[in-house]
Amino acid sequence: MTDAELVEKSLAGDRDAFGALAERHRPMARRIAMGMVHNIDTAREMASEAILQAYLTLDRLQRPERFQSWLHGIVLNVCRAHLRDS
Repeated sequence: MTDAELVEKSLAGDRDAFGALAERHRPMARRIAMGMVHNIDTAREMASEAILQAYLTLDRLQRPERFQSWLHGIVLNVCRAHLRDS
């Protein structure tokens, strides 16, 4: 199933569909976070926070086929906020 299809199912209330999206993109989110925070535990936490934010704001995603890029931006923002507040 494509990201766009999973996004549409998620928006329709299918939590398993969002779980599939999260698992598909979690490694990418962790890599990005690790590159920014240089600590595996913090990177995991930042990736999880970004995925939660994506879930909570999924209705704002205008182009479901761009989920990966959208999540990438969320990870960057979460990490930047963490580094700014540290």
